[in-house]
Amino acid sequence: MIKSCEICGHDFVARRSTAKYCSNRCRLMAQRGVAYTGDLKAPDVRPRLSHDEIMAIITQAHMAASDLSRAAALVPAPLSGALVEAARKIEDAMKAEGL
Repeated sequence: MIKSCEICGHDFVARRSTAKYCSNRCRLMAQRGVAYTGDLKAPDVRPRLSHDEIMAIITQAHMAASDLSRAAALVPAPLSGALVEAARKIEDAMKAEGL
């Protein structure tokens, strides 16, 4: 599990899920009340996908829901119900996002 040290900010491999510090030195500094000294960076809020890529993914999601609905007519009852439900969940999620 990769974690970030609460004192220096370096990433480290934690041996336990409760680990907070990368080294004994940082642990001792925390006990002595030393504050975080790492560089604080603002999160990257720019989209990583272009508008065209996002629109292509939305189109693919609509096509997948349509394909699932059509496939439901070709398979036996237990599977067809699951396919219809999956298609409905995709479409409901898209509607909830206004897509």
